[in-house]
Amino acid sequence: MDLNWKSMRVLFLFSLFLTGAFLGFKAKAQTFEITPFSGYTFPSSFDITGGTARLEGNANWGINLGFITPNNLTEFELSYTFFGTNAKASSVYLVEDENSRARLHFIMAGANRLLTISDQVTFFGGIKFGASNLAFPDGENPSSTKFTIGLQAGMRYYVSDRIGFRVQGNLLLPFVSEGGSLWWNPNSGTGISGWSAIVPLSLNTGVIIRIFK
Repeated sequence: MDLNWKSMRVLFLFSLFLTGAFLGFKAKAQTFEITPFSGYTFPSSFDITGGTARLEGNANWGINLGFITPNNLTEFELSYTFFGTNAKASSVYLVEDENSRARLHFIMAGANRLLTISDQVTFFGGIKFGASNLAFPDGENPSSTKFTIGLQAGMRYYVSDRIGFRVQGNLLLPFVSEGGSLWWNPNSGTGISGWSAIVPLSLNTGVIIRIFK
């Protein structure tokens, strides 16, 4: 599903509005966490006409904003992730392999289920929805914005009431429509084979900063 960049901004601002309203209603009883993070995104591939397209693995970075409910069972989360990499397309319909730099921006909102083991250790898992912007600065095709689903699971370890560490695995799934092109020549007859999901799998670590509790 294609979204334009304006729609992506509207989605993010709407998510901020909902989160702000929820925070204002529950502020005295909630925990608010900011978690800058970095990690590694593994290579991913998807089918195109007569071949495959591939995003190489590389480092990523981003930030999570989390609001934990008073019963410590649920966290509502907003996140931004940046992933810069190299993209390659190989097909019998292309004269030669097409390579390009790729820049992926993810804006997501969702919820995590929390399992508190002790005051220091909490496990979590959840789902999120949002949009991803795929930009290919070396190609002729413009950037495109895609509907994206995310899954994540991990652990938090708190060293104090205000500071902790977060380790998690992320699976982000931008959906691209049949027949389209991304960074390769759209006049080559090469297109995306059916509805496909680009599957960037990431492992990340971050530092948790609790603003209040």
